[in-house]
Amino acid sequence: MPISVCIPTYNQGPYLEQCIRSVMEQSVRPDEVIVSNDCSTDESRAILDRLSQEFDILRVIHQPQNLGMVKNTNTCLQTAQYEFIVKLDSDDYLLPRYVETLSGLLRQYPEAGYAHGSVREIDGDGREGKVRRLYRPTGFLTSPEALRASCNGYQVAANIIMFRKTALEAAGFITSRVHFGEDFYLSVEIANAGFGNAYTQEVLSCYRVWADAGNVRQRRKLNEINGLRIIFDEPLRSSFAKRGWSLAPLEKKKEQFACTHADCLQWSLYTPAEKDEVEAALYQMSATPRVKLYAFLYKSGLGGLIDVPNGVLNKAKQAAKALLTK
Repeated sequence: MPISVCIPTYNQGPYLEQCIRSVMEQSVRPDEVIVSNDCSTDESRAILDRLSQEFDILRVIHQPQNLGMVKNTNTCLQTAQYEFIVKLDSDDYLLPRYVETLSGLLRQYPEAGYAHGSVREIDGDGREGKVRRLYRPTGFLTSPEALRASCNGYQVAANIIMFRKTALEAAGFITSRVHFGEDFYLSVEIANAGFGNAYTQEVLSCYRVWADAGNVRQRRKLNEINGLRIIFDEPLRSSFAKRGWSLAPLEKKKEQFACTHADCLQWSLYTPAEKDEVEAALYQMSATPRVKLYAFLYKSGLGGLIDVPNGVLNKAKQAAKALLTK
């Protein structure tokens, strides 16, 4: 089965060549590699022009204007010609058996809309960190199983995925309106369209984890909360309703997520007005008495009453997971 690799990029010049060469050095080489350069202002254009002279399967799209992450990714995916499509961010890279292993899984499981594996974390300097694995065995998850699992969050070790083109088309590619969780949204839409997914415990790629300079991730908390709410209220609710399933588990999970994210109300980087805005978003997700209690305790500086027992429980869960996924 012919294979495309899609690499959306913006200002990732220091990592771009390593990313592309990792694709070219696969044990099973793909048939085309598409890089969509979203008006990078660094050395990316020169790197891409040079590599396109070296590799005849490399196709470079220099966007005439900046599209933003989601539109640039969609453009790249929609340009792919072949049935199996790898989506790879330009600061990550593949290990040599990635294409061979995941294309084999998609052939083995024709009802899988995508395949994915475990990943090795790396930092900005390429130093290796921990391995991320899911708490599930190698194999196939059906569409109904994938939908129910999605209630617990985005079920991938990292967003380095080989898609089936027909699954992307059935889902309409990335349709989320919020610039957070758009990949999670897509995975739910693929499952809603009747596709399961295949996973392997094998480590097949390296995923770059960045230091959070300037508390950027914390500043994105409002988008994260709104993005999760929309995933639950739109594709998950639609898929559960279409199948006649009870919506009660969705409401319960929304409450759990709202309680978890309420801890940001104790962060000193937020002004009182910003905390009020975040609190309102939490109540849009879930306004149960439990969520309101969590919000009150965190805003009042009493978050330790929640964090200490929850921390003990989470450590026990992580220890159990580590043993079960070895």
